[in-house]
Amino acid sequence: MTEKVLVYLEINNNKLEKVSKEIVSHSKHNFPDFEVIGLLLTDKADVSFLSEDISKLGLDKLFVAANNAFADFNSSLFANTVASYIGEICPDVLLMGATSDGRELAPRLASKLNIGLTADCTDLKIDENKTLLATRPTYGGKMMATIISKTKPSFATVRQGAFKFKPVSLVMPEIIYRNDDINGLTCYVDVISTNIKPEIEDWTTSDIIIAGGLGLKSKENFELIYNLCDLIGAKPAASRAAVELGWANQDIQVGQTGSSVAPKMYIAFGISGALQHMTGISNADKIIAVNIDENAPIMASADIAIPADAVTIIKSMIHKLSH
Repeated sequence: MTEKVLVYLEINNNKLEKVSKEIVSHSKHNFPDFEVIGLLLTDKADVSFLSEDISKLGLDKLFVAANNAFADFNSSLFANTVASYIGEICPDVLLMGATSDGRELAPRLASKLNIGLTADCTDLKIDENKTLLATRPTYGGKMMATIISKTKPSFATVRQGAFKFKPVSLVMPEIIYRNDDINGLTCYVDVISTNIKPEIEDWTTSDIIIAGGLGLKSKENFELIYNLCDLIGAKPAASRAAVELGWANQDIQVGQTGSSVAPKMYIAFGISGALQHMTGISNADKIIAVNIDENAPIMASADIAIPADAVTIIKSMIHKLSH
């Protein structure tokens, strides 16, 4: 019997969430003996509005649950609906994104199914026994824990940016549409109103990210990161230490306790490269590190390592690009 991975595909503003695509892509490329199945909950009669995205995923099969009640996210209703499909599909592995909705849905679903949940994973592997090995940060990002679930399906949520999305040729999977009857489902949550925030550009998908750390020595010097980003069209980021000192907002923190990124170029000024930070940039195509300490961990992992004072180098770059 073929093992199955079921991926809950999240829709936001009529688009598939980036992390959902990343999870499917990782599953297709790294779980070769598994059938990869998607599950969509939507208020639309069909998913033609997502056909371009779906055709690039490489799914083996897609279940579409359609009902007007799915127009707004409702953790109770969605958990009951997803649980009903899990009972039918009987997956060996269940995956979803660690988004704001995913973080609300996953524990409710785990409780309903009486299964374990490994949350906020940064890596997923399948061992020789076809068992899911789910890796996540622990002890405040100081260690990595690889967890094996004792229950089935093995259930995990995955951080955005943990994997790279590798589109496949345009092939539509077998799609099973269901006009779901939710009358028999108990719902303990009512959605009173929904405020849709304007879509914000996702900085983690930038081709070039420039990050600063303790080696910049002060908040004033950290501001140079923003200046350099403006000059070359990059996005700013920060190490955990820089954020804790108040030099940058937490929403641009990179690492196990922040965001995972996969830019074409990651430039790090004054970042030592602790394990929790390096995990967050493991999918970067090229890493350039500037650090006065040539023995800093990031220097050994960088494609280009520049042993120099970070402040001096960044000021020099800004000067040359401005004139």
